[in-house]
Amino acid sequence: MDEAMDEATRTLPPRPSIVIATLARQAAIKAVKLSLQAQGIKLYPFAQRDIVVMANEYAAANRAKLLAEAIERVQCWPELRELYDREQRQRQRLLERNSKDLHSARRPATQGLPLCISHVQNGGPQ
Repeated sequence: MDEAMDEATRTLPPRPSIVIATLARQAAIKAVKLSLQAQGIKLYPFAQRDIVVMANEYAAANRAKLLAEAIERVQCWPELRELYDREQRQRQRLLERNSKDLHSARRPATQGLPLCISHVQNGGPQ
């Protein structure tokens, strides 16, 4: 499994998909809750924000493991795979649209009249 995690984290894009990031975040929160329960600590006195802070610390320390597990879940579950594929298609369309907009012909800047020239000075009616 370590080889699979190494391969998965090496091939990750700089900004992983929302599906994978969400699954990794959920796994971190679950791991924190299980850890607290294993220590005999009840969860009800904790505010959700406190659990999320602890989960963020856990995620920072175990990023590769969490992302590899999330990728594995996406590969195994058809519903998650469909969400991931849909997200990738939307991301690709957005990149193509943005790229097309960047490379489209630029309109020349409008050339207005200098402030010192008035309508009358240009031969317009008085």
